[in-house]
Amino acid sequence: MIISMTGYGTATESTKQLDICAEFRSINSKFLEVSIRVPAVLSEKEAELKDLISKKISRGKISLLLSVVPKNDEDVFVVDLNAIKHHAEILRRISQTAGIDEPIRLEHILKFPEIFKSDDNKILLNYWGQIRKVVIKAYDDMLKMKLREGEILGRDILKRIKSISSRVKKITILSKRNLAESKRKLEAKVNQLISEFKINTDPNRLEYELLMLSDRLDITEEIIRTESHLDYFLKELSGNTVSGRRLNFLVQEINREVNTIASKASNSDISQIVVEIKEELEKIKEQLQNVE
Repeated sequence: MIISMTGYGTATESTKQLDICAEFRSINSKFLEVSIRVPAVLSEKEAELKDLISKKISRGKISLLLSVVPKNDEDVFVVDLNAIKHHAEILRRISQTAGIDEPIRLEHILKFPEIFKSDDNKILLNYWGQIRKVVIKAYDDMLKMKLREGEILGRDILKRIKSISSRVKKITILSKRNLAESKRKLEAKVNQLISEFKINTDPNRLEYELLMLSDRLDITEEIIRTESHLDYFLKELSGNTVSGRRLNFLVQEINREVNTIASKASNSDISQIVVEIKEELEKIKEQLQNVE
């Protein structure tokens, strides 16, 4: 099961006391990067949220925006009026400088967590459980999108791996013909030289040298290793968890083997097939950049 690194998810909940909204975004990254924006009163929960995310996601650039807005005068939050005025003034200056006529609305100011402050941990003790559930719902919503995109990626990658496997089988057939033909040409050339220059040679030694030359043209081991990598790749694709890093490593190994095949075979037909395989590998590599 492939999971894409790109995704978006959101969840909201409205209680008698609070309006809670969590929003996840995920984009490509070689490693796991987590960015969290929460109201200042919940800042001590950032470590818990990061730990929660890191247990669910292996890599990607993840951003979480959590908004918690009180609905009554229960003093869940203490509103900093000076901070509201300060941020409103900053927004006005930005609008004037940029030549934007759009009026400043309350939702713009609420994006600044600094406008809320808490004199105690009431919000943490009484409502954190509800807030955490909304965060998990938002993650689950993002995961659905990541799985949908992963399914599309998986189908495309599977098609290309099967295409490569088919081409490797063609190389296997061609290599047997190529090896036999190359050996025949070598024997004919050596016999011609012996005849022209009347060279006395040991038949056993000659046979040994011909075998050594033939061995250098033999790509059986490279084909076996390539097929092994392809089988392992398919097994990984069908597993419950798929690692983009592991699949990318396999692509590199397959690429290395087919390069060796092309150089050892010294056959134009095989070289052409190798070019086609490398084109498919490059497309797979591009797709894997989006696999978690």
